[in-house]
Amino acid sequence: MSGNNPTLKNKISPHVQERLPEFVKSDHPLFTLFLKYYYEFLEAGELTVSGSNDYVIEETITKNRILDEAGENIVLEESVGKFTIGETITGATSKATARVLVDDFDDSNRIFVTSQQKFITGETITGNTSGAITTMVSYRANPVQNIQQLLAYADVDNTVYAFLDKFRDSFMESLPNTLADGIAKRKLIKNIRDMYSAKGTRDGHKLFFRILFDEEAVITYPRDNMLRVSDGRWSTDKVIRVSEAGTSDFNKAIGQRMVGATSGATALIATIIKFREGADLIAEVNVDADSVTGTFVPGETVTTTDTTLDLEISAVVKGIVTGGLVTSGGAYYSTADDVHVTGGAGNNAATARVESAGAGSIDEILIENGGTGYSAGEELQFTLTNTEGIGVRAKISVVGGGISLEPDTAPDAMMMENEDFIVTDDDVQFISQEQTVGELDHLTLEDGGQIVVETATFGDAPGSAVSERGEITKIEMINKGNGFIKLPLVLDSATTTGSGSTLFAVSNVTPMVGHVEGVSITNFGLDYTNNPTLTLNRNVLVRNISGSFTVGDSLASHTGTVVSFDSARHILELKTSVTLNEGDVVTTSTGATATVHQSTPSFANATVGTVGTTVGNFVGDKGKLSVDTMRVQDSFYYQDYSYVVRIGQSINEWRESVRRSVHPAGWNVFGEVSFASQVSARLQVPTAGQVVDYTGDTETFSPELASTFTNLFTTIFVRRLGTATDGTSVNASARVGLKDFSEIPSGKREVTLTSSVTVSMGLTSQTTNTLGPTLDLLPKYAFAVPPIETTEEIPNYPGITREIRSSNSGAYFTIEQFGQFRINQVSTNTGENTFDYASQDHNTFDSTQDTFDSQSIFIPPAAFTTRINVPPPGEIIISNTGSVNAFDQTFATFDDTTNTFDEEGANRATAGGIYTDYSETTSTYDDTNTTFDVGV
Repeated sequence: MSGNNPTLKNKISPHVQERLPEFVKSDHPLFTLFLKYYYEFLEAGELTVSGSNDYVIEETITKNRILDEAGENIVLEESVGKFTIGETITGATSKATARVLVDDFDDSNRIFVTSQQKFITGETITGNTSGAITTMVSYRANPVQNIQQLLAYADVDNTVYAFLDKFRDSFMESLPNTLADGIAKRKLIKNIRDMYSAKGTRDGHKLFFRILFDEEAVITYPRDNMLRVSDGRWSTDKVIRVSEAGTSDFNKAIGQRMVGATSGATALIATIIKFREGADLIAEVNVDADSVTGTFVPGETVTTTDTTLDLEISAVVKGIVTGGLVTSGGAYYSTADDVHVTGGAGNNAATARVESAGAGSIDEILIENGGTGYSAGEELQFTLTNTEGIGVRAKISVVGGGISLEPDTAPDAMMMENEDFIVTDDDVQFISQEQTVGELDHLTLEDGGQIVVETATFGDAPGSAVSERGEITKIEMINKGNGFIKLPLVLDSATTTGSGSTLFAVSNVTPMVGHVEGVSITNFGLDYTNNPTLTLNRNVLVRNISGSFTVGDSLASHTGTVVSFDSARHILELKTSVTLNEGDVVTTSTGATATVHQSTPSFANATVGTVGTTVGNFVGDKGKLSVDTMRVQDSFYYQDYSYVVRIGQSINEWRESVRRSVHPAGWNVFGEVSFASQVSARLQVPTAGQVVDYTGDTETFSPELASTFTNLFTTIFVRRLGTATDGTSVNASARVGLKDFSEIPSGKREVTLTSSVTVSMGLTSQTTNTLGPTLDLLPKYAFAVPPIETTEEIPNYPGITREIRSSNSGAYFTIEQFGQFRINQVSTNTGENTFDYASQDHNTFDSTQDTFDSQSIFIPPAAFTTRINVPPPGEIIISNTGSVNAFDQTFATFDDTTNTFDEEGANRATAGGIYTDYSETTSTYDDTNTTFDVGV
């Protein structure tokens, strides 16, 4: 329909001239043009804009504007609203366009344009030709546009911007007028239904705050941190281990179903973990537990789909250790104790542990030392820390001993002092000892009580002592308690009166303390075909301990090793398969001994299959008392019907709006402000005055920052340049900063300047000679002779003498000075049969042909030009004693007319003989009698 459009399409103005009679158009052309412009005006839209134009005027009393050549007013550059008739204008935000028909900007801040209802109030309007810029205040259509576009005002896409507030009042009354920058009101009105559909949800709240502040709100629920009974979530995974075939990659099959070729079993792949165990590359497939159908068979091929290549891939299912079944719980185990897995024809990589250790009661108190000073009837004191048990109580029932039977009296009868038998009241039967007794057997009453010796007997009876009167000989359990996963400790001072006793708790009635409830597999292994053997360590309760049990000690009395020893509870953990009985003596290789009081091991059997269950764990922190973020319900903040909005605005800015828009009824809302800090890393360079007074200048610097400026701008670092010959010495503390110039040491240098002289000879083929210390000095002076103690001539170097210095400082080279050079840079041999020859691979250190002192070894030529920046050791003196016309003589000069270098047979300047010159033929260089510095 033509009315549903932001611009006017069905215009009359283009058809006016066509509808007028020919005589009107020919006789009245001005009238015809008037009608056309009149209808264009009726079809135009009115833009009210802001701003003003400044024109150039004459300096006259009357205001007269200066015109340009075209007769238009000259506008100053700072003017922004001078549009050109016919140009196109564009809205900066809406991108709506229209053509300028009339510019009434100067008189009434109006511009008449072709109809366009999508201009936004407050947006910037720019002329495409003139470049004029102004701000739109309002838009109004003329009557023709209003009539023809009446339906467009009901369409949010085509209505004028001023009407959008009416839409807000109808559909978004709960939202404030001020929204986030950049929110398009037309789009918001069209999509506000999405927010209302999500009312009361996390997404609905997030959408609301994006509309209001253009920020991402974080919605949290205090109930997530509220303690509840049994709120922890336990999770286990089902896994299948496979060996991928060829280039198959099961990582590209996540979410696909794999099928067993033999069994027909299926499972949905959740995740893949790949790792190597020894030489085996394993792909562990985590499958969805509810998706497994059938039973996979070890060794069968499973296939699935590679979602990347859209190809079928395959793997071989491997046999693994899937679990363990406990047949006997034993005693004194702890959760996570090691379980040893052996056999099964697998890769020996399977491992297991105790999944859980159950609780039991305390059935007996073992007396190892009765102590002194105790009284019958006193209750013992226990330490229950980390035992998780409660309710255990015991009392001393007998001190000092009771009447005991002599061992091996059976089948003798019991008699009174007159040697008459003790008979029953019918005088028919007599009381006799029914069995052989031991040292701990006693006569007891019908109620189980022991016949006790009177206290006065101790010290009076032969062989007795008074100290025995307070010794504990029997303890009675009042309450065995429950829930113990570890044995409690009986305090050394078991009561308030006695001392010196050694008592231990014992659990001997099933279920015992620390009995094994289950075994979990921590590593399933690979290629298992038979059920392996599961072996648990023996936890032995011992007494009469001598020596020290150390972890890792081997047993001398049995086969096994010590795993751990709980000296407080007298529990010795052994890695052994030997059956230990009460009374057995355990001895280690180091001499420690103990007597077995109780040994109740646990036993379990392993199972082999293809689908294993991982060791479970709790997901998250729910239900954990140890987590400091968990809280008890307070029915206000910590409750089921409260939530928290964290955003960069105060709750006072949005509380009412959110309650009227998306807040669910019956809930309590809380607000948290999230802070974001913008920190500039730029440092202001302070003046010296600011740095000195930083302690009082808290507005400019913090003390920490100002102390940094102190180090940078007030610490003196000395760097003075010197040479080795200018009389200064190197400052050993050059890297330490100084606080004052007076602390600078005199006669020191921090940086040493060295010189290098290069001489180029003016020859056709130029060669560069390097002067100064070079690498050839090392073999000459370091290898030729040892460090000198006296001034002497260097062997093999006639005329070169090293003279010892007063302190012998620098008289020899040190290794540190040449640490960067290789040996073959100093001494080498290009011969084939040498140790440093590159391609030599046949000589050995026991060779009898080549030796290290080979005469063919020489100094490499490169050593003579390699700078080392290390002066020669000692002082070298060139000596030519007795020479006449030598380079060290002082009386002959190069301009001397009497003595010349080519003189022959003439007398010298001083009495002497004949000078040997270079032109004679009788003397040669290999002459052993005549030398160049000899005067005849």
